[in-house]
This record gives sequence, C-alpha cells and structure tokens, in this order.
Amino acid sequence: MNANSDKEYIDNKVDGVQSSVDDLRASINDFRAAVNECFALIHDRFDTINDKIDSTVAKAVSELVKWIAGLFVTIIGLFVATAGLIISRSRPPAAAPAAPVAAAVQPITTPSVIIQLSPAGATVLPVGPATGKP
Repeated sequence: MNANSDKEYIDNKVDGVQSSVDDLRASINDFRAAVNECFALIHDRFDTINDKIDSTVAKAVSELVKWIAGLFVTIIGLFVATAGLIISRSRPPAAAPAAPVAAAVQPITTPSVIIQLSPAGATVLPVGPATGKP
C-alpha cells in the first residue's frame, strides 16, 4: 500500500470519528442543559413547597403557643381557687358573738299543754293493756 493513501485513509477515518464524537458531545451538552433546566424547575417547586410548609408550621406553632399559654393560666387559676377553697373549709367556723347579758334573766317556762301528733298513716297503740271486750 501506498503510505500517502494509507495516511489519507486513516485521516479520513479519524475525521469521521472526530466529527461523530463532536456531534455526540454537542447532543450530550444539549441533553445536560435540558436536565439542568428540569432540575432548576424542580428546585423552584421545592422552594415554593418549602415556603408553604414553613408558613404552615409557623402558624401551627403560634396557635400551639396560644393554647399552652391559655391552659397554663387556666391551671394556675384553678389551683389558686382550689387552694382558697381548701383553706377556707379547713378553718373552724368563727364563734358567734356572745349576746349581751341581760340585767334580769327571765325564767324559761314550759307551755301547760303539749300536743304531740303522730305522722300520717301511723297507728298509735295504747299505753296500757285493753281491759274490756271489743
């Protein structure tokens, strides 16, 4: 074979492979750009979702803090009320003030007639035994 023709043949083959590699490199770069664009869109969506989650969590935390503070105040109020009730019930009742002593004490008299009624529907038996026939 001729050296020049071999060189030309190899150069033509190498140029063909080189152009194929360049085309492949260009299509890979286009594909990489498309993938990067898709990742950028996904990143933007995740940022939007993350912002929504952050606002929802912040709102839930503020509501939870309000409830906990309200329950704390309520529990303290119930504790104070219960302690006050227990303390007031545990003290002995205050003694009634003594009535002023009258100069002349009147004697206590019993009424001359005492009427004692039995409850409705109750039968009262006589005190002594019955002596006669009915």
